[in-house]
Amino acid sequence: MSVMKIRRKLKEQQGFTLIELIVVMAILAVLAAMVVPRFANILADSEEKANQANIDMLNNACDLYEANTGNTITDLDELVDEYVKVIPNRPGTDEVYTLADLGRDDSEP
Repeated sequence: MSVMKIRRKLKEQQGFTLIELIVVMAILAVLAAMVVPRFANILADSEEKANQANIDMLNNACDLYEANTGNTITDLDELVDEYVKVIPNRPGTDEVYTLADLGRDDSEP
């Protein structure tokens, strides 16, 4: 094809019609409606998993403390420096974990 024929063909094309653009936008809206809810739950799931990981880590540190000292832990601050660097906060809040959160109530023998 010569350059002139290609130019004529390009000039004859008008572009997309309004209906075609609306159909494409509707398809994109349907896809977005399917994808967005999946991403909305990711944050809640990650906070829940981080919370469980923190509880498991603190329980392991408590077990190590009790095995090394032979004493039952009475406060999580006893773990700081030797078993953990700091007691973490609950993900998404400023609440500090307690023994009750770990299932190690102060009233247990």
